Amino acid sequence: MRRFSGHIQDAWGSFVDVKVNLLDVLGRELPKRPGGIIWLSSVCDPYQPLERRYKLTRGVIKLVSSHSKFSLSILTKSTLVLRDLDLLRHMKDRIDVGFTITTFNSSAQLIFEPHTSPVQDRIDALEKLSEVGINTWVFIAPILPYVTEDGLEQGLRQLADTGVKRLLTDRYNARGMIITQTLQAYKQWKPDLNLKEVRQLLWGGSEYYRKIDQEIHCFWKEVAPNADHEPVF
Repeated sequence: MRRFSGHIQDAWGSFVDVKVNLLDVLGRELPKRPGGIIWLSSVCDPYQPLERRYKLTRGVIKLVSSHSKFSLSILTKSTLVLRDLDLLRHMKDRIDVGFTITTFNSSAQLIFEPHTSPVQDRIDALEKLSEVGINTWVFIAPILPYVTEDGLEQGLRQLADTGVKRLLTDRYNARGMIITQTLQAYKQWKPDLNLKEVRQLLWGGSEYYRKIDQEIHCFWKEVAPNADHEPVF
């Protein structure tokens, strides 16, 4: 994304480009399309702090709700999604909302997920959405060695209690500058950690990821027997 947006020298997470013409373009395109599922969104969070000002995601929900051939799937780390509960309720049978959670440890979350809603607030939001009949799901990603495991079982129990219908998991995508930033976060979180070992797991820990994903799968089936688990990697 940095290559295509002119931010090649900028650290990931330090810039935001606002697509101010999004609603005009989407309004012209929706009538031309055959229908389907629209995902908000894969690379960038649709409820970044600037959404409070620009309300582009809210506008997208309004537009999509007026075209019955489309459904909407939202993935976020922000409880700002609750601001749009009035619109989401209206689309209830054509909407689902997921929250990304990287760690259930609140101190780690402040370091690895800055500017996001506290993880407990995300869990509470899932419960509120479920209570009004909106299908909810959780994306445990990226799985970070030691970080994601901290408080994982208790966190999964809490998720099961909210009525989450689906759990997805994905490994860390190690590459270039991003892994450097990640290791800096590890050092800030726990200065005594063996960063060489962490780096090895992030780059080539296929066996580690296979094992932890199996552990998550088994425990999730125990606490949420009627909910699905889908590993992405």
